[in-house]
This record gives sequence, C-alpha cells and structure tokens, in this order.
Amino acid sequence: MLGVRRTGERVARPRGMSRPRRTASAAVTVALAGWGLLAMAGVAAASWGYQSTPTVPGATTWGFNAVSCWSGTACMAVGNQSNPSGGLLTETRNGTAWTVRSITDPGGGNLSAISCASASACTAVGSYSAGGDTVTLAEAWNGSAWSMQATPNPAGATSTTLTGVSCRSAGDCIAVGDSYNGSTTTTVAESWNGSHWTIQSTPNVSGAATSQLNGVSCVSATACTAVGYSSNGTGSPLAEVFNGSGWKIQPTQDPSGTFNELDSVSCPSATACTAVGDGFAEDWNGTAWAVHTIARTKDTLVSVSCVAATTCVAAGGYFNDGVQFMVAESWNGTKWRVINPPIATSFDTDELSGVACQNANQCTAVGSYHDPVDGYRTLAEIMQLRWQPQTATVPAGAIATGFDTVSCTSASACMAVGDYEAGGSTFDDFTETWNGGAWTVQPTPNPSNSNLSGVSCSAASACTAVGDVLSGGVLVTLAQRWNGTGWAVQATPNPAGAASSFLTSVSCPSATSCTATGFYRDGSGNQFPLAEAWNGSTWKIQTTPHPSGTTTTQFNTVSCASASACVAVGYDLTPSFTPFAEVWNGTSWKIKDPSLPGGGSDGTLGGVSCSAVTACTAVGDYFNGSKTVTLAERWNGTGWAVQATPNRADAKDSYLAAVDCNSATSCTATGSVFHGGTVKTITLAERWDGTSWHLSAPGAPAGATQSNLTGVSCQTSTNCMGVGWYYDASGNEFPLFAPYN
Repeated sequence: MLGVRRTGERVARPRGMSRPRRTASAAVTVALAGWGLLAMAGVAAASWGYQSTPTVPGATTWGFNAVSCWSGTACMAVGNQSNPSGGLLTETRNGTAWTVRSITDPGGGNLSAISCASASACTAVGSYSAGGDTVTLAEAWNGSAWSMQATPNPAGATSTTLTGVSCRSAGDCIAVGDSYNGSTTTTVAESWNGSHWTIQSTPNVSGAATSQLNGVSCVSATACTAVGYSSNGTGSPLAEVFNGSGWKIQPTQDPSGTFNELDSVSCPSATACTAVGDGFAEDWNGTAWAVHTIARTKDTLVSVSCVAATTCVAAGGYFNDGVQFMVAESWNGTKWRVINPPIATSFDTDELSGVACQNANQCTAVGSYHDPVDGYRTLAEIMQLRWQPQTATVPAGAIATGFDTVSCTSASACMAVGDYEAGGSTFDDFTETWNGGAWTVQPTPNPSNSNLSGVSCSAASACTAVGDVLSGGVLVTLAQRWNGTGWAVQATPNPAGAASSFLTSVSCPSATSCTATGFYRDGSGNQFPLAEAWNGSTWKIQTTPHPSGTTTTQFNTVSCASASACVAVGYDLTPSFTPFAEVWNGTSWKIKDPSLPGGGSDGTLGGVSCSAVTACTAVGDYFNGSKTVTLAERWNGTGWAVQATPNRADAKDSYLAAVDCNSATSCTATGSVFHGGTVKTITLAERWDGTSWHLSAPGAPAGATQSNLTGVSCQTSTNCMGVGWYYDASGNEFPLFAPYN
C-alpha cells in the first residue's frame, strides 16, 4: 500500500499521486455496518448503465422506438419528436455519446424499426401520411445522410405501416407490418434488393379479422421469421417463415389469457428463434414453437435480441398502480430473469422499446421517459461488462485499511492481503476471502508491525502471502500459508548482513512451487534485489545479480509461468529511476532490462504477469515531457518491446501498479491517476485485447475523494477482481474491491 511501505521500499512512486501515510482517524467504525451491507449484497454480472442523450433542437418532446448496433460501441436509434419541421428522430452512438442525425420527414412520419448491416448501411421503416392515408415509409442511411426510399402499398389499403425490418446487407432487407382496407387488417411483407422495394405475398389466419406482423429476423436469404398476432375476438400468437420463395404460417402455442400477441423475434440461427410479447415468450427449435414463462407475467416485452439460442435480452415495460416502468429480462436457455436498468434523471414514467445485443455481455436498449416538468425524452441504456467498485469488510478496531493485492482461483474464490492501522501508528497485516458475495476477514498469526504485500493462490485452499514483520527491532521477511481454513507462518531466510529485508510479491505455479521477490538493505543503506524459492517444504534464497553502478535496486513484482520460468520487475537508480527486470530459467536469474519509449525517462515497473514462458506483460510508468504516463512492456522470451498505452486526457500523472493476463491476447492492468481538483487520486484500469490497450473506467464508491486499485486478478477475459483503497469525504480510509464482470 502506498504510504505504508517501510523506509527504502518503493512499490510505487508518489509524484503527488500516492496516498499519504495513514494517521489516526476517528469514526471509521461508525460506517462499518452500512459498508458491510453493501459488500454482502454481492455483485451481478454484466450490468446496465444509464446514458444521457442530447436535447433535440426545436423539439419539446422526443423518444426512441428502436435501435440497431453494428458494433459494441456504435448504434443507430430511431424514434419521433415534436419538432414542427418534422417528427422523425435518429441518433447515432459512438461509444461515449449520442448525436442527433438529421432526417427528412415526408409528413406525419413515424419510425418503428431499424436494422443496420454496417456503419454505412442502415434501413429504418415505419409510416407517414399521404393524401389522407397512412402509407409505408423506408429510409436508408449511407454513413453520412438519410434518404427516403419509395415503398409500395397494397391496393385498396387506407392504412399500411411497416413495424419490423431485418437487413443482412445494404441490398438485402425484409420489412413486415400490416395493412387495413376499411374492414380487415392483413399481414404485409416487403423485400429490398438494393434498388427497389417489392411487396411479397403473405398468408393470413383463416377467419381472422386481424392478422398482423410486428417483427422479423432473417439469418439468410432463405430463412426469415416474422411474428405478430391474429384476432377474431381474442388474440393469438402468429408466426410466419420465409424460405426464399414464399411465406408460410407456423403453428404457435397459445398461452393462457384472452389476448396473446408477439411483438418481436430474434433468430441467431434458422433453427433457433425467440419471440416475446405481453407476459410470455416463445422459442422455435427448428421443429416447433414452445411457450416459456418469463420472469414476471406483468412484463410486456416488446423487443428481443439473441446472440445464441441460450442468450437473449428482452426489453419493455410494466405497470405498477397505473404507472409504467421500464424492464429488461435475460434468457439463459433455462429461465428468464429480470435485470432492471437504472435511470439517472427525474422521471415519473419510463419504458424501453428496443434492444440490440452484440454479444452476451454487451447490449444497447432504448426507449423514453417522462420528465415531470419537461415531458417525454429519449432513454438509452448500455448493458456491458463494467467495474463495480465497493468497499470490503474492515478488520475490527481498524483506523485505516486498504488492500495491497489479490489472487483469485475462480470468480467466487479470492484472497486479498494488505495491512491496517490499529492505533498508535501500529500497522498489522490482514487478509480477507471473497466467496462471490461477500468479503470475510481471516485472522493471521503475526504480531504487530507486520505487512503483507503479495499473495498467490494455486487453489482456493492453497495460498501463499508474503511481506515483512518487525522482529527484534529489525524488519525481516515474512511468508505464511493458507490451507483453506487458516494461516500458518513459514520460516523464511534473510540475506547475511541485511539490516532489513522485504518480500513484496509472490507467484506460485503450484502448491509446492513458489517464488517470492523483494529487496534488502545492508548496514550502509545500499539496497539489493532479493528472491526466495519455496519447494514445498522450505524457503531458500536465490542469487540475484544487480546492475553495476547502482546501490539501489528493488523487485516490485514477480510472475512465474512454471517453476523454471519466472520474470521479476522493479527499478534501479542509475542515478534516476530505471526499469529493472530479471528472468529465472530454473537455474539462475539474469538481468534482462527493458528500454523506455523514445524521449522517456525516470521509469519503473510495478507489475508483471506471464501467461506463458514467452508471453509476459509488465506495467508501470515513466516521465514523458512534463508528466508521468503509463508504461507497458511485452516479453517474448528473448527481449522486451514497448506497447503503446492510453492515458486519461484530464490526468496530471498516471501509474499502472498491477497487471494480470489470462492469455497473450487478454490482460488487465490497474493503478491510479493524479487528477487534481477536489478528487485527487482516482482509480485507473486498462485492458489489452491482443492488439492494443484501451482505457476501462473502474470508478470508485460514491463519495470517494481519493481511490487507487493496487492489485488485480482475472479468471477470464470477462471476469476480474481489482482491489485497493479509497478515502471518503471525512478522510476515513477503507479497503476497495472492484469486480469486473
């Protein structure tokens, strides 16, 4: 933990961004009950987040009806507005913000559905008024502008509208809807071939006064499914399939109730479709439709998006005491569950009308809400993997507490270590376990003045933690072993003649093989790298070289792909900070220093992770021009290569303290930035996708004035646990954990 390190220990450079040494602070225990409830609540998987949308110029009200996304961060939403110059509304999302896009309204227009095959190929459909009739409307987006397409209407119809559309390319779309001739409502389908729209012949339910199609999903030119309902006093679900030459009605199951309508359908394959409606859902398995009970029968689901037969998200609304509220439900192949999105603005009613998913963890939903003062406004929600910062349990009697690092063997099995101030400037080590829903303090056998800086778990019942402890007035190395129920101290050696010794990190590729690294100081104040190995029974010091011309060298972190393949990183002073690395080949440690980017100086490495012997990533920071920026380097088994890393535009200084890689193409790094202003030190996270690093905002608990993520452990590319510390507005310090899922 920054500020708790003993003299000479440099796990991270302050440069205005490290936390100050803890001081006694009252009232910390007063807040513990509330924090405990928050931790016990657990953390969900991919979650919804509210996104603000822009004010529409000239309009008093506006709302979204549908959305389509061509990537995880790029979408087009359509709807309506109250602007006298035209009632159509379209907006694009670029990953961070929504932007209004101009579109021509032929008069009394309404856009009901949209499908985007790419960033430059979107088709929106609906209706508009012409000569007293309601006629079909289709508009095309080419990446920069909308243009109206001519659409036919059935002969004799007084009202025809398109309510669903599915496009596989810019020249291949199917739109569906209904047409009314004054006495009967019938189904409508139209196809787009890249140059014109053509009406297709569609069947209607025999004897029904109403047959209409609300939504359509096409997986190929010869496989489209459309759903809706038919009615002759009571409503029944309607499904039709297109085989490339014609449409055919499919038998559907009619759930209990007097009116059953399907509003939307999504087909990830020709033999897997999910349709949703008012209080129920149906699945097509390639042979038959079957009714499924949704999470709440009071929910009306008007849109659904499936990335697989067992992975769907549906959106809509429900009424409570006459007031409508938005709802989202997810399908896992076995059951539906509610995953309600939040809203971060004043409202008295809201609803979702469209949803589009790019993968199991990334969806965009749109709709509208009613502001009590301003009226209807667009509503946008993003479901994605995100950091979910919360506070962990605090040890009894703690004045100030924080995690240093964490090791997880599964999403529901983590061990975090650190230290806390117990009063009188006494610091004691502490550990906590995570069971997937809450953190629990696990007692350690050490006396006062101890610190745990590193932990590594090869199994939930096999963890090793390392640090230092005051013994006979001297700080010496410390290691202890967790067996699933308790900790036991292991004897560790200290270098001959050492005035003080510290272990800052440990890596255990198996239960009987661990390597711990750190540093020690001699009687003259010179500082040297230290490495120790555990063979299942004893710890033994390994010889570690240090650069010539320097008397200050330190390992910050170590990672071992196997017992005979480890990489340790840190810094040395020659005379300024310089990144330092050594590689263990099973026999000896050899210096393999990385280089800084061109023009960089004063660098250090704080974390390293090896997913293979020839695939290690180290992170830290260096001085570039007028500020400190993030640093990442890649080890390929023979040498290091700098990787470009982003930095927040508003950051004064940035530092990466830890990294964990599940594979060569998936790494997550955490740290902090010095921001300035009221909130000074704030959390930082970056993710590597095999090609480049991207910022991934971790946030902090509400009310935090400073925060830092000092450790991270990832089980998969979509499930990580970050740990660290934060200060509240009163200056009290709490342990911070932030699952990413």
